[in-house]
Amino acid sequence: MNLIDYGFSPAMMPENESGIPARVISVHRERYELVCEHGTVYGVLKPAVYFRSGSESFPAVGDFVLINYNPHGDSQITKTLERKSFFSRRDPSPGRGEQAVAANFDYVFVMQSLNDDFNVRRIERYVTLAWQSGGIPVVILNKADLAGDFTDRVRAAEKAAGNAAVYAVSVKTGYGLDAMGEYLKPRKTTVLLGSSGVGKSSFVNALAGSDIMAVNGIRESDSKGRHTTTHRQLIMLDSGAMIIDTPGMRELGMWDVSKGLGEAFDDVERWLGLCKFSDCRHQTEPGCAIREAIAKHELSRERWESYLKLKREARYADNKDGYLQNKKRWEKDIAKYQKQRQGSKAVQIQGDEPDHRNTGCTESFTCKVCGAFVVPEGAGSQHRNHCPRCLSSLHVDNEPGDRASLCKGIMDPIGVWVRKNGEWAIIHRCRECGVLSSNRIAADDNPALLMSIAVKPLASPPFPLAHLERDFYNGRHCFDKAGGIS
Repeated sequence: MNLIDYGFSPAMMPENESGIPARVISVHRERYELVCEHGTVYGVLKPAVYFRSGSESFPAVGDFVLINYNPHGDSQITKTLERKSFFSRRDPSPGRGEQAVAANFDYVFVMQSLNDDFNVRRIERYVTLAWQSGGIPVVILNKADLAGDFTDRVRAAEKAAGNAAVYAVSVKTGYGLDAMGEYLKPRKTTVLLGSSGVGKSSFVNALAGSDIMAVNGIRESDSKGRHTTTHRQLIMLDSGAMIIDTPGMRELGMWDVSKGLGEAFDDVERWLGLCKFSDCRHQTEPGCAIREAIAKHELSRERWESYLKLKREARYADNKDGYLQNKKRWEKDIAKYQKQRQGSKAVQIQGDEPDHRNTGCTESFTCKVCGAFVVPEGAGSQHRNHCPRCLSSLHVDNEPGDRASLCKGIMDPIGVWVRKNGEWAIIHRCRECGVLSSNRIAADDNPALLMSIAVKPLASPPFPLAHLERDFYNGRHCFDKAGGIS
């Protein structure tokens, strides 16, 4: 067997190292399936190198390694060669840090379904991970045969994918699969990234022209699937192209996405550094380039929020202990601040923020989002806690009226709910920390905006609308059989 057909180059061989080069094609716990000049063999890690000294990275599917070949049993893996690309996650074993799950690939096929499991935010996340890995992302939208007119979803995917190419395909009918030939070339490796149920195994079978992988169906109720692949593996197609499929890809965390965010969100990062103040938090500061771009519709708020969410997740993944320590310190600061306020409750200190837990909030203010000057009159109550024009608020409370929050982030209206007495209340979410709060509506709130927020969930129900009629008649049939109406 010629390892060059598996993408190996003699230039990968390090100087002054002995051993036979091989490539990892599957991982079975502590045992590795390899291809080398002797064909397909199995190997185990050399303990002195991988466990005692910790000088080598643990191999993953796609890695090139050096082995001490054993013709009578398992060979011994002695070194992991330098990678040109890899996906990683935090190793579940204590003390190991980063764990690669796939390596040395050229392209990343980010797979999504065009059915009811289509998710733009997931595409953004996976494309970010793909750019960070060192591979070239390509978005594959499968199940075009089930989607009807999928033009809008393709456009949404193209917007989310940024510079990555987007293709709509159907494994069932073969639609769009011809375009994959541009990427599936001899000695090139592609890794599949996507949730269960998007059709990764069926996609591999279609490309291979045979059923080389087991296929499970999806749940009709939510269009989601179950795991088909049970272990990580590299598959060689007849064309000479290779595909890595792995069940662990959906578990990837944001280990380090500094490069990936720049590639996937270049439309966002082009505004960074253009603010009036170098330490701008992009919330209420004057001269904020991000806020101005959003106001002028040059940058969508959804893209900005996705960018912030991925950055927060990356900070958590990169230093979980540090993240939790900062959170604990922040909570202690809040507790200290509240204690100081309680101690001075009897005497209001001049310049201190008022406490509105037991008194009405009737101050005038200028909205930090739309710039409207808001006066207490017209609210219909003693509390004015959000802008009646754009319905935005500020995160100033930990408990209603205490003014104890140190966040001070802008809170966006994201939903409406109805109280027991029939009164409407707005659900707000903080852009900075993500906390949710509920505020009763005011008499002069923008009715058109309230209605648009209230009916927003109806525009994208979590189930196919066609199921409504089916479920209604199925339910009525059962009721008839039980002696009900006919």
